[in-house]
Amino acid sequence: MSRIRWTWRPAGTFESFTQHGRTTHLAITTKTTTRGTHRVELAHTLPTQLPPAVEHAIHQETAKAVRAVGIRNGASHTEVIVTPIGRPYVIETAARIGAGHIGELLHHALGINPWIALLDIALGRPARLTPARRHHATVRFLTSPAAGRLTSVTGLPRPGPDTPLVRLRARPGDPVGPAHTNAGRLGSLIVVSPDARTTAARATQLLDDIRIEVEPHPA
Repeated sequence: MSRIRWTWRPAGTFESFTQHGRTTHLAITTKTTTRGTHRVELAHTLPTQLPPAVEHAIHQETAKAVRAVGIRNGASHTEVIVTPIGRPYVIETAARIGAGHIGELLHHALGINPWIALLDIALGRPARLTPARRHHATVRFLTSPAAGRLTSVTGLPRPGPDTPLVRLRARPGDPVGPAHTNAGRLGSLIVVSPDARTTAARATQLLDDIRIEVEPHPA
């Protein structure tokens, strides 16, 4: 007897805003995580392009989820997975802007300020949710290669037009280790450009230039 094994592929998250019960979907965010038990998020990238039929189906399921939890005014962050045949399933909907710098990615890639949009919604003003540009943005998170004491982090890029955010959370002397939760990440950087390939290549290059030195704990 043969057994069918389903392989699920992540579609990531949907970032949406609802005003007076009408929902606007802004972008799909792709997530990259570690493997194994902990699944720490290493990168977020938006906007993600999916086949039109799959994207339409995700729009429908996300809108149902937003209505089901009663969001009439505010942001929503919806986690979605898709089967190999393109059927989406919502696994979580939260009434908030996505964490992990997703709000900043929306701002830099689409020219939409999500915090101003939330303020407009709260004050009853029409929220400005039309993209001012069509760029691509990604955030990459730094993690420790080993457990021990952080001695140095070198090669970090300077903030600029294509790297609007460079942030280091850990300092030399801090105890560090392989990340088991998102809180265990050492820092982050955002890369923005007009197209997806350039954004990904630039982010990879910058990460390759960064050196994280850790003094292992004595045996």
